[in-house]
Amino acid sequence: MAWNEYILKCFAWQRMEKAKWEHTRLIAFESKVGSHLDPKTLPRSIEDYLPLEGRKSKTKSIEHQQAMEALRRERAESKARIEQLKKEQ
Repeated sequence: MAWNEYILKCFAWQRMEKAKWEHTRLIAFESKVGSHLDPKTLPRSIEDYLPLEGRKSKTKSIEHQQAMEALRRERAESKARIEQLKKEQ
């Protein structure tokens, strides 16, 4: 088997495994929601019940925030310089 065929097989296997987990998650979620439990204690969505991709963090790291602020400052300074050059001409 060539390397590219192996990579394609790996992708196909991952896709099939994810489909199996989604099926299992759906059955478990529906059985939990359909029971006599208090609705306030139930998860709001199927993704909250059992995330398959892992939890995505909505918070940014401090380094990322600092880098974004530096980029914004650089863009603002370059815009100001361009405007100043346009006024001088």
